[in-house]
Amino acid sequence: MQHIKTAGLRGRGGAGFASAQKWQHARDTPADQRFVIANADEGEPGTFKDRALLTLQADALFEGMTLAGWVIGAQRGILYLRGEYQYLLPHLHAVLARRRAAGLLGARLLDTDNAFEIDIHLGAGAYICGEETALIESLEGKRGIPRLRPPFPVNAGYRASQRFATISKP
Repeated sequence: MQHIKTAGLRGRGGAGFASAQKWQHARDTPADQRFVIANADEGEPGTFKDRALLTLQADALFEGMTLAGWVIGAQRGILYLRGEYQYLLPHLHAVLARRRAAGLLGARLLDTDNAFEIDIHLGAGAYICGEETALIESLEGKRGIPRLRPPFPVNAGYRASQRFATISKP
């Protein structure tokens, strides 16, 4: 964790939250299962950073999700993809397949006992789902409306009723 602190890694959200702090909270939260959620909802008018990253650097995004999962003890990741970006699915699935074939995703990452898998969830295109708690609500099949805080998503996130811990925007 010290390497992440020293590197000054920050989330890509508007607050640029310190990744080491969020990942430490996620790792320390008692949970049966943890998830890494990448928010590619991008509902801001005229904003295309997520689309550009997914088109040009999807492998780097998936690698970051995998590393975040390893650090916090998660075995699953979810890319929450804006519905209008559905045309990117073949490309994204091809990148995931290449990572699996190279041993960079799946049950035995790089022939170790570590496992990590990534799923893609298509959002409904609601602007509000760019907010992390509304996005989690949407992932759970509910209306995408923000949750009251506390508890914060890093402590009671995706499937919180089942005591799972979540981080978003790795």
